Amino acid sequence: MESQLQQIKNFYHHKAFWLFATVFGLSILHFYYIWKMTSRIPTLLDFLGWASIIFLLWKHQYKVKFRGRNISIAIGLLLTFWMIIRHGLSQAESSVDVLARFFPLITITGLLMIISGFRRLHLFKSEMLIATLISLPFASIYNLLSPIVNVDSQLLTFMLHYIGFSVVRKGSLVSLPNGSVEVMGTCSSVGPILTMLPFVVVLLSIYPASKIKQIFIYIGTIFSIIFVNGIRLSLLAILINRGDMSNFDYWHTGGGAGIFSNIIVFTIGGLTYQILNNENKSKSRSKALRLNH
Repeated sequence: MESQLQQIKNFYHHKAFWLFATVFGLSILHFYYIWKMTSRIPTLLDFLGWASIIFLLWKHQYKVKFRGRNISIAIGLLLTFWMIIRHGLSQAESSVDVLARFFPLITITGLLMIISGFRRLHLFKSEMLIATLISLPFASIYNLLSPIVNVDSQLLTFMLHYIGFSVVRKGSLVSLPNGSVEVMGTCSSVGPILTMLPFVVVLLSIYPASKIKQIFIYIGTIFSIIFVNGIRLSLLAILINRGDMSNFDYWHTGGGAGIFSNIIVFTIGGLTYQILNNENKSKSRSKALRLNH
């Protein structure tokens, strides 16, 4: 019993504990800001993003050496406390602060500067990439990725035409003989892509691969999401054409939407596993050849 208490005491005195406690506290502040200022529940991307950052820091805790110099520590503390204070002022004034939206990116960058200094920030590029993803406002991301909506509508038109429907497309509006479907930003592939990106970043951080394999994984992820979402949109368009609104609601916002989300996760997981498994096999073969020679 005394040894277990001593282990717990040592853990609380370990610097890594305070790092994880700080990151967890920052995530709670960010969730509260989203709920208070935008009157909405934090999205899956927000939860998954912060969880991914904490997991990666735990996975790469051997990098946490606290080697920051006085200048980097001072700047890191300034950035972190400046954003926390600005965060609180934005809530007190009941106005949305543009810079407060970048709370995850700035605070995580400041925290990593305290830990690693300027020279070793590149060691935590995955954590900073995820912090950037959850810092960008969704409206701006949808505007930035609006071409994907056009790709979704074009793919939907092609699929419906291929299975024998008479289809007319005007922008994101796809018309069938007995109804029309407009591919909105919330129904497009943008949301699933942004949700799955932290998942892919975490996988590639745990199981490193060559640059070419990483590009294949990212491209394969995007194309898989667009294709699966195209099948879902085609199903919704067919139900609209039939006037079957009960099944439309099920596949649009009910349990059917969750089925397609699971299909996307399993598809990307299988694709990533296959590519990374081939990467490990090629590495083991090269090691075997070196030993033989």
